[in-house]
Amino acid sequence: MRASLLIVLGASTLLSAAASSPSRAFDNTQFCQAVGQFTRAATRDVGTWINRTTRNDGVELFCDRKLVHFKRYASTPGSGLRDAWREAKTEEWRNITCANAMWREAVDNGWLISATVTTVSGEKIWFACQPGGTAFHRVIP
Repeated sequence: MRASLLIVLGASTLLSAAASSPSRAFDNTQFCQAVGQFTRAATRDVGTWINRTTRNDGVELFCDRKLVHFKRYASTPGSGLRDAWREAKTEEWRNITCANAMWREAVDNGWLISATVTTVSGEKIWFACQPGGTAFHRVIP
């Protein structure tokens, strides 16, 4: 786990360099390559519990569609995920992911950065970043 954390931190530095350089425009190819390294490192942590109710189920990267999608599993039943929980998780997603300079610049350049949380009862909640560093969620039927 420690080695994969170091790899992810290194990939995060690479992502920052690829995404935000004041001297040149956003480079989709370079960003995709950096995210590819990040997702390969993150794959090692699939199945790891992020906290006592949330498991990491991986990251998907589709460069041709400009899409980075995180997958999570929540051991809480869908009925336990009330509006307050969804709003709190949307705010958490905004603060951690959407406000992050590397992801924010990608979104501002046409990329979709999103996550799906699947509950033990099968309900899915989709989170996504919007341009400007904001976020929203939708319940997927």
